[in-house]
Amino acid sequence: MSAAAPSPDPLFLRLSAGDPSALDEVCRRYGPRVASIVRRRMGKRLRARLETADLAQETMAAVVQAVSGTAFRTEADFLRWVGALAQRRVLHAARHWRARRRCFTGEVPCGAGDSVPDRRAERPSQVLLRSETLERVQEELGRLPPPEREVIVLRLILGLSWSAVGAALQVTEECAQMRFTRARRQLALALG
Repeated sequence: MSAAAPSPDPLFLRLSAGDPSALDEVCRRYGPRVASIVRRRMGKRLRARLETADLAQETMAAVVQAVSGTAFRTEADFLRWVGALAQRRVLHAARHWRARRRCFTGEVPCGAGDSVPDRRAERPSQVLLRSETLERVQEELGRLPPPEREVIVLRLILGLSWSAVGAALQVTEECAQMRFTRARRQLALALG
């Protein structure tokens, strides 16, 4: 059963028209959600080096710079776009800190309040297993049919409500929940 195509959100119509008050409202309304998306994508190691709020602010600054000329019809479209921006910011920060760790002269001494994780506590086999597991999950997620993959991304990665997931998929909330349950079951079976 398919729901009618969602009508454009007035906030995003004002945003694409260049209304400055719409930009303020977007920052106020979605700032906490962006911080949540950034925190989930950062991981423990990057959070030990960098404040989540700093990276969330950088992401919101990128949103403000890039939003002009970008048209969104729904909240889900906007959050997908913001999620991609956040992912790029997190990857850039991770590469930056990895490069600094390799550079002997670029390492910044830690202050008294800083905590540096003990890298020796984790065995290389554990690091390898975790990275292989993440790669396998990403690979199996990529093998799912697009509707199932999209419902998992919308719900688990972007953290959308069931009503927003349903609107993005143009189905009812109940249908979105059933699709999510099937997709999660398929992913679990594929991962063993």
